[in-house]
Amino acid sequence: MSEHDSPTIATTVQTSETESTDRPTVTTGHPVIESRDLSVYYGDEQALQSVSLGIPNQQVTAIIGPSGCGKSTFLRSINRMNDLVDTATIDGELSLEGTNVYGDDVDPVALRRKIGMVFQHPNPFPKSIYDNVAYGLRIQDETENLDEKVETALKRAALFEEVEDQLDESALDLSGGQQQRLCIARAIAVDPEVLLMDEPASALDPIATSKIEDLIEELAEEYTVVIVTHNMQQAARISDTTAVFLTGGELVEYDDTEKIFENPEHQRVEDYITGKFG
Repeated sequence: MSEHDSPTIATTVQTSETESTDRPTVTTGHPVIESRDLSVYYGDEQALQSVSLGIPNQQVTAIIGPSGCGKSTFLRSINRMNDLVDTATIDGELSLEGTNVYGDDVDPVALRRKIGMVFQHPNPFPKSIYDNVAYGLRIQDETENLDEKVETALKRAALFEEVEDQLDESALDLSGGQQQRLCIARAIAVDPEVLLMDEPASALDPIATSKIEDLIEELAEEYTVVIVTHNMQQAARISDTTAVFLTGGELVEYDDTEKIFENPEHQRVEDYITGKFG
């Protein structure tokens, strides 16, 4: 985990038919991202059920759970990527530093400049390494000291030393792990506040995965990082807090990562972590 001070986290979560049916309310001491009764529907199908949680600043928050439990849906709600799905509808509230990101006065494009995203499969543009990193800066007309900004982003992504002599070459010629670190450099070049990662290492070999994990821990010194992962060992290694989603888009438990993995409050979470289901 990172060396940041862990927030105080209070959880009130109902998980069985014998318990109250009130929805979860989960808070942290100083959340930078906060959802309140957030529900997402794709047509008639409910993908998230009244999720309420707060994500702390400059830490790594992992979101884990079985396939189809709403992990990626929640992640994509943060930067309004679900807006791109015609059948998606949103209920509830999700805020970034106290501002409702679904407010009528919020520009989704401007929002995504504050909230960078890295996807499961590396998706570099068919451009040079340099132009990939510079792309967002040029769109925002931030071209002053462009060389320095590109170099800084590549260094933060732990890639510069490997590519400094081939910046004019195609990004598509890089290895899979290098391409993913390039995508991270592209995301952080515009200096976002939050970095979302959707299974960023699932398509990589163990060595490349280890580099990405080390990089994530370093990035949390400057950014709020939220990572979706199927790899529970990965979540245990690199995250400060962990949210467990289970079938039907239900947030079952959210707490310090150590507590989630060593002493979860709910039997369903323990069963999932120990491999009894999921």
